[in-house]
Amino acid sequence: MDDQRLGFAAFREQIKASRESFPHHWEASRKLVVPETLHTMLPALIHHIQEVSLDPILRERLIDALQHFSQPTGSREGNQVLKELTGFPPSKAVRALMVWGILAVDDGGQKPEELSSVQCEEIIRGAFNPYDVLQQTPTPSLLDIGAGDLSFEQELVDHYISQVRAQRTSLTLHAFDRLMPGSRVGGVYHKNVDRERYLRNFSSEELRFKFWGGMSLETFLKVKGRLSRYTVSTCHAPANPTFAYEPGRLAPDIIQAHLQSSRGQYRQSRYEGEPVLEVSHQGQTLTFPDWKFDIVGPLALLRFMAQQSCVGILSAIDDEVFWELLSQVLADDRFRPPDKIFTKALLPEIFGKVYEELSAMAIGERKDLSRLAELRDPMPFGVANKKGNPIPCRFRYVEIRRGAVLEGVPSSFTARQFSQMTEESTPWWVIFIPDF
Repeated sequence: MDDQRLGFAAFREQIKASRESFPHHWEASRKLVVPETLHTMLPALIHHIQEVSLDPILRERLIDALQHFSQPTGSREGNQVLKELTGFPPSKAVRALMVWGILAVDDGGQKPEELSSVQCEEIIRGAFNPYDVLQQTPTPSLLDIGAGDLSFEQELVDHYISQVRAQRTSLTLHAFDRLMPGSRVGGVYHKNVDRERYLRNFSSEELRFKFWGGMSLETFLKVKGRLSRYTVSTCHAPANPTFAYEPGRLAPDIIQAHLQSSRGQYRQSRYEGEPVLEVSHQGQTLTFPDWKFDIVGPLALLRFMAQQSCVGILSAIDDEVFWELLSQVLADDRFRPPDKIFTKALLPEIFGKVYEELSAMAIGERKDLSRLAELRDPMPFGVANKKGNPIPCRFRYVEIRRGAVLEGVPSSFTARQFSQMTEESTPWWVIFIPDF
């Protein structure tokens, strides 16, 4: 029985995880530490601590510190114990304990109901700014994939922070990038330390921001501190060629031959001891991260976003990535011809009316993709339900937009560069709502 008792380290980790997992309870706990409610809540918390299986010394120190906290003058020693046991300052320590020991217990440890796919569709259809969906939930959260220099993160926060304060909610903003911090390649696409500092300076009652570097889609799924599901996941300018070729549709040798002919000869090398990819292009040798030409495919990105969020938003998508991605969303197999690269000459032939309609879109225009062609149902991947079992997934709604930067909508550094890229076509947006 003693082996099952919660020790100091595990207890502290459990308190931290409970606070992060139940942001709605964390907000509610603010009202529980004021004098008029504290005297009734502390006995309930102490009773819970007496009932759960804790290390006896931990239990004794915790109860003693809480009893001192309830006194009008408090206790410096008791406050120090609370900080030591939980990792939080005294008042926040008591709030975190109430989330762990009362609030989350009373509702069975269940998180508030997230927006349904029906609600998400209604919001997205009715709003020009798709990120307005964050205003429609008591626990808004966003995950940014390939965050780069954090331009988008700062724009998003500046756009919504006044509403967050007015609604007394807290925005969870998580971001990751595959670039390894400290790498000598990647240039302007590394995180901007001033922006990161700016975002970290907000109170946790307003913004909970985290950034992870050196993370791929797969490794992020194993990281501590991520949410099990976000309101929104977004990816700006999905990497080309990483997401421009679907491995299930194109043989590896065809992809490699196309990259050699279109990008130039490339080889693995080292730069100041760091593994890099050298690409010979138009008489120049360009240096990239060593994984630059690793092919993941758009299906993996769609799967990841569908599993992680209620709404997926991809913006500033270049032509190659867009059409490959679209081929995976549409039902008819003719949109996925095996071993054929989607060249500009082939696109009208393969996509027919869909190509004609989408190519005629004006900047800022929106189209419901299902009105042009049937959507794939189900998608060729499942998502895990609450019990962890895979279930089929379909896209309830897919919206296509044209343009790099849309007025009044937070955007990324890369999106703003399209106006200077004379060789690039006008990019695309894809907004989708998974249903399962």
